[in-house]
Amino acid sequence: MEILRVEALTAYYEGKNSKKFYYPDFTIGKGRCLCIKGDTGCGKTTLLKALFKKDFEGKADYKSAQLVGKDIRSYGRDIYRVVSFMPQFSQNALNPSLTVESHGKDVPGYNREGFLEMLASLKLDEDVMNKYPYELSGGMKQRIVMLLGFLKSPSLYVMDEPSTAIDALTLKLILDFLRGMKEKGISILMVTHDFGFSKHIADEHIILQVLS
Repeated sequence: MEILRVEALTAYYEGKNSKKFYYPDFTIGKGRCLCIKGDTGCGKTTLLKALFKKDFEGKADYKSAQLVGKDIRSYGRDIYRVVSFMPQFSQNALNPSLTVESHGKDVPGYNREGFLEMLASLKLDEDVMNKYPYELSGGMKQRIVMLLGFLKSPSLYVMDEPSTAIDALTLKLILDFLRGMKEKGISILMVTHDFGFSKHIADEHIILQVLS
């Protein structure tokens, strides 16, 4: 089953120093992971924002962008019912005034037992549920933010540099967790600069080039 198909996507920012990005066509099947790599300035993060961020500050055009059989623009805000988006520096995304469990309860379809199972698979104890973000390490916050995006069982999980500033042990936990989510049929679109990370999770790669 095809989850995402994108053809002839271009994105650009208006202004004096505007730059236009031209992207290759790609598809992602159910339970598959596509990793996008390339040097700084090649438009990796722009690609994700152009397709999935409703507040994208640039302009995007495409011949076709089908998400679960529908044009991606037809979803509007409802796109986040089928897509989870994990941006860069997501460790800072948690609300400092809410406990981990309160964050989970804000996710549609929250199930406490399922939440606890996911925490355990990421080597996080049950007592984490009652902690506030300031009581957690950076690696713990990274795992929790990632986990929250999986709670609603999205068709597609979009991840921007999920391996940034993470120690080797946490990286292995995240890799094992992502493989498990793929086995459950969740597809992943990931931007990463970490070849060692991507080679263990990606089914396909796209390498973007910086255009002069």
